[in-house]
Amino acid sequence: MEIEIKATFDDKEKLKERLKEIGAKEEKQKHQIDEYYNHPERDTRKTNEYIRLRYKPDENKGTFAYHINISDGVNKEFEVNVDNLEVFKQILQGLGFPLLGVIDKKRETYKFEEFTITLDDVKDIDNFLEIEVDGEESEIDEKKRQCMEMLKKLGLSEDNLCKGVWLCDIATGRTEWKK
Repeated sequence: MEIEIKATFDDKEKLKERLKEIGAKEEKQKHQIDEYYNHPERDTRKTNEYIRLRYKPDENKGTFAYHINISDGVNKEFEVNVDNLEVFKQILQGLGFPLLGVIDKKRETYKFEEFTITLDDVKDIDNFLEIEVDGEESEIDEKKRQCMEMLKKLGLSEDNLCKGVWLCDIATGRTEWKK
């Protein structure tokens, strides 16, 4: 299970320098598009679920995901690879899954110990930091505490946290984002 916190930040270069200082290793940079869909029979914005198709703009493949939000920053995830985006989008349309919104982001990923740390520059929205770790349901509180410690280690505070606000909520219109 994925356990994470999300925060905003202003100075990307300062944050990257801090990641380097603590010994985090940059893994990859990528441009991602996340398309969020609704279920034809129930409004996933009201059921704490989300349906996402993620891909790189220059590729015809991606990942289709169904996520169930257990609590703020904790999701059960089910994902499958998609080998033909255009055909898959036609399937979604044909089955009546309406597109709710799109997130266009440039993502930089770092690893430090058990943490995956991502810096997202989200087009027309804001800059976000995710600190993520895998864990079991019985470990949620402890893992969140560890993520908070990492946030502070990176020079950010609880004031930077996006409590209860995730990109899927912004994309689907469930939450309005004010920078």
